[in-house]
Amino acid sequence: MNSTIWKQAWWLTKTDFKRDRLNWIWTILFTLYIAAISGSFLTGTGLREMKMQDYTLVVHNIFLLLIPCLGFFLSRRSFRYLQDDSYSQMLSYMRRLPIPASTILWSRIFQMLVTFAINGVIFFTAIYFLTLRAENFRLDQVLAFSLLWIGYGVVANTLYIYSEFAMNGKLCFLLGIVSFIVLSFIALTISILDWNLIQFSIEHSQKWGLLAPGMWIMLISGILLMTLTFKHTKKKLLLRDVS
Repeated sequence: MNSTIWKQAWWLTKTDFKRDRLNWIWTILFTLYIAAISGSFLTGTGLREMKMQDYTLVVHNIFLLLIPCLGFFLSRRSFRYLQDDSYSQMLSYMRRLPIPASTILWSRIFQMLVTFAINGVIFFTAIYFLTLRAENFRLDQVLAFSLLWIGYGVVANTLYIYSEFAMNGKLCFLLGIVSFIVLSFIALTISILDWNLIQFSIEHSQKWGLLAPGMWIMLISGILLMTLTFKHTKKKLLLRDVS
């Protein structure tokens, strides 16, 4: 990526954020909401009546389904993508600008990364005070736990970005439904097998800190997936009819 594409992509990202800057309020409130839910389940609040298998199923569903949401900025476009096919409208507008397709795609990646950075700090800070502080987590251990799950979120969001550029609003919605079903099935399977993915990630991060293999595997997986799908997503963008 040359400096011109970098500057253009960053300008588009800033323009998007400024246009919907008031929606940061809803984005942050949503992040705090899911952090409160996640933290309460991790500490066992309100779970005295629940079976352990039910407990792990709920926690796995929360993390597997909601962590990717930390990469979403709740703009008007994201609320109206099904009704107005807002992503296609956005691409139609972008395609008329004197900028290359790479700029459009990088702008979307920048938006995801900035949103992850802001929401991630808010979410995992809340998780630290609600749960991890009681486990005597050091800063490096908190970072390892956070980056492990953010890496997973980047993997999921890379697939969502591809769908935004390659599909219309209805197909994006269908993909979301399929993703929900698949992740719920994975969470159910993990619980039936009596595995605790969340507990493992906490203990793994506490043991290894920033040397945690799981953290690096997830981060590298996210980077590799973005790299491998970039050209294919760009090709879909160029060939897609958004008129």
